[in-house]
Amino acid sequence: MPLEHFKYFFETIKVKDGKLLNLKYHQQRVDRTRSFFSFNTKLELIKQEFELPKKGLFRLRVDYARSVKLSTCTELTCREFREFRVVESDTEYGFKYANRDKLDALKRDKKEIIIAKDGFIRDTTISNIALLIDGIWLTPKNPLLAGTTRARLIDEGFLRCEELSVEDLEKAESFAIMNALIDFKIVKEVRIELGAKHTICKSR
Repeated sequence: MPLEHFKYFFETIKVKDGKLLNLKYHQQRVDRTRSFFSFNTKLELIKQEFELPKKGLFRLRVDYARSVKLSTCTELTCREFREFRVVESDTEYGFKYANRDKLDALKRDKKEIIIAKDGFIRDTTISNIALLIDGIWLTPKNPLLAGTTRARLIDEGFLRCEELSVEDLEKAESFAIMNALIDFKIVKEVRIELGAKHTICKSR
């Protein structure tokens, strides 16, 4: 599909006291994206002259195509998510496109959604997922988007990739979400709506 259809990609990077966190994995994703779309120049995030505050936690968003088009750094605030709804969809989001219309269209209320395909869970619209089953943290083998925190935790041996079905949500001892800004977060007192009359509640 031509790049013009999506225009830009973006990375959201956590900044702590003026330092870009998890930069290795953000760079790897930028490199994969640029290779897939046949960009013929190198874009090294570490060499960009971003204006970063020296103290505190911030969110840096970098929009790019063949070069960096825009960067904005704002104070980091993370929303709390406790209610989720499972939505079956064949939507694909294999690259971090700035255009997120397809994902946004899946949400019909304020609940965050868990996207499933053919009965297997993939991601929420804002994070990767992990389930604690038999004492092991598992993450979907085929996520909607391969996240940077997910990649790091797999490399560290904390996460194991498995095909996880919607039914595995009921088996799980705990439920967690992860992305570059929240890192790895166990969602306590989570409610997951599987259908109109079927809701999973976990308090751990």
